[in-house]
Amino acid sequence: MKKAFTLIELLVVIAIIAILAAILFPVFAQAKQAAKKIQGLAQAKQIGTASQIYLSDYDDVYFPYRLNGSVGNGCSGAGCSNTDYQKAITTLGLAQANTVFGSRSRDVMFFKQMLDPYTKNNEIWNSPNNPAKWVGYDTGNGQTEPQFRSYGGQNSYGVNNYAFTSQAGTSSIGGGLSSTVVNDVSNTLLMVDASYYNVLPRYVARLAGAQTAFDPCSSTYPRYWKSLGNSYLFRWGTAANEPTDAEALRLIDSRYSGQLNVIRFDTSAKSMKSDKVLNDLRDNPNNSMWDPYKAGITSVCP
Repeated sequence: MKKAFTLIELLVVIAIIAILAAILFPVFAQAKQAAKKIQGLAQAKQIGTASQIYLSDYDDVYFPYRLNGSVGNGCSGAGCSNTDYQKAITTLGLAQANTVFGSRSRDVMFFKQMLDPYTKNNEIWNSPNNPAKWVGYDTGNGQTEPQFRSYGGQNSYGVNNYAFTSQAGTSSIGGGLSSTVVNDVSNTLLMVDASYYNVLPRYVARLAGAQTAFDPCSSTYPRYWKSLGNSYLFRWGTAANEPTDAEALRLIDSRYSGQLNVIRFDTSAKSMKSDKVLNDLRDNPNNSMWDPYKAGITSVCP
């Protein structure tokens, strides 16, 4: 007669399975995280390639990071310039389009929309490890002040604000940064994983080679680092809810377990330690990946 397992034997087997599961689950989680990072890198590379194609079509001048329309804030309907807003009117109807696009977003073209003819795929803007990701229009993560809902065109990548300044961003198509200005394209950030469409490093300074009157020490620019990774400076509940420094650092690291994917001006994409990206201007003031001009700094922001 076949002997059955005793209770002790069953408990031993269950204990062994539990131990193996405890060992293997973190390994599986790490493998899943690595796969997402690789997927994010592939998407970043496609965005870099699209940026290069845009460059060739516009006489070696990069897209501005934003173009303000002529109608202005509060516009509604066909006169507004945002192309994703126009698509939303067709698919969702005007009333719903005016909900998912705040009044400050409807008459602005962002770099995502300028690159649409070259990317032809909204999904490449969706970072696989951004829990609040949206592209085209904000599907309702509840983090943005209503009038700025869908501002930026997407919330997974931000351009380097030193290279794409507000002055260049309000000019005409093709009125951004000339590619001839960028010194060392393989060591200069074009875009980086972020939750807002333009970002800066943690320790901000004025650049000696700056081509415009953009002052990174003004307004909220010194805190733009808080939108890197999965952090978001302009977080909104029923009121402004800026993350603390400690919370911002934790959320930045959560994008890819202490790593951020970056796109460089030579179109290459690379995964880098988040603290390297955050602190590079402070640590390498004369050759920072944030500085398109590589001419050093003039003064550090207070």
